[in-house]
Amino acid sequence: MRSTAWAEAVTQAGQGDNARWVLIDDDDGPLAALPLEVRRRSRGPLHLRILTNDRTSDGLVADRARPADLRAAVLAAMAAGGEPVDVIDLHGLRDGWGLLRLAVAGTQGLVTERNHGGHSVLATDLSSDAWSAAAGKNLRAALRKARNRFERRGELTVTEATDADALGPALDEFVAVESSGWKADLGALANRPAQHATVRRFLRTAAADGAAAVRTLRLDGRPAAAQITYVADGTLDLLKVAYDDDLADLSPSNLLMADLVRSCCDRPDVDRIDLVTRQPWHDRWHPEALPTYRSRDPNLRRPAGVALRVAGEVQQIRSG
Repeated sequence: MRSTAWAEAVTQAGQGDNARWVLIDDDDGPLAALPLEVRRRSRGPLHLRILTNDRTSDGLVADRARPADLRAAVLAAMAAGGEPVDVIDLHGLRDGWGLLRLAVAGTQGLVTERNHGGHSVLATDLSSDAWSAAAGKNLRAALRKARNRFERRGELTVTEATDADALGPALDEFVAVESSGWKADLGALANRPAQHATVRRFLRTAAADGAAAVRTLRLDGRPAAAQITYVADGTLDLLKVAYDDDLADLSPSNLLMADLVRSCCDRPDVDRIDLVTRQPWHDRWHPEALPTYRSRDPNLRRPAGVALRVAGEVQQIRSG
C-alpha cells in the first residue's frame, strides 16, 4: 500500500513536533496503526488541541475494529499520552480507507468535500491503441499538434528513473522544473523542506520494490515536464506533476500525460491511474470523479469540544 510507505516516510523524514502514531491493540492483537498530527488552534477564547491527518495517506485498521470502539480507543490513547484532544478533524478521506472508519463514528457524521475535494481516476484496462481511439478526435488532434510543435524544436524523449541511485537525481530535476512554474512562490517542494524530505524518503523506501518512478519528458535532453508516480494494487498514483514554464507553449505536461496513459494501458500490473486530486485540467482526459470526505468531530468529554458543538448548533440555527 502507498499509504504504508508514505506513512513510514513521514515518520522517518520528520514533520516537526506535530506527527503522532496512534497504535491500538485489543485482546486479539494489533487493532489499528494511524499516522496522525496534533495541531493547536485558537478560536475566540477557546484554545484547541486538534487531532488531524495528512490527506495523502491512510492508516491500517483491522477488519474487526468497530468504528465507535476505534474512536473511543483513539481518544483514550491521546489522553493517556498526555494530549487529550478537543476535536478530531479528518479530511481527504476515501471510500475503503481505515481512517474513514474512524470518521464515521463521529458525532456529526461525514461531509462530502466540495472545495478542493474529490479525486479523478482514469481506467487503463484498454490497450493503448484502443484508448487512443476512444479518447476523442479533439484530444487526439491536440496531442498530435503538440507533438509536432515539440519535435520541430528538438528531439522528444521520455526517461523513467526507478532505482534508488537514479531516483535522487531525477527528483532534483523535478524540483528544478517545478520551481520554474507558477508554484515557484507557492507550493513547490523547493519551498517546503519538510515535504521535500518526505518525498525523497518515500522514493528511497519505495525503490526497494520498483514501484516508484520519476518520469521526465525531455527536449534534446533538457527536462520539459516531470511526474512522480507510485504503483500498488493495480493503481498508479500520479503524486506530483511539473513542467518548465518556459516551454509551456509546447504542452509538455499534456504530452507526458498521454505517454503515461498509453504506458499504463500496456502494463499488466496497472488497471487505473489515480490523479490523487480533482483539478479542472483532468477533464480533458475523461476520468471518473470520485468523492472524498471530511469529518469534524468535537470531543464532548472536553469543555472546549462541548463549546464547539454548541457553537456549531447555534450557527446552524442562524443560517437556517
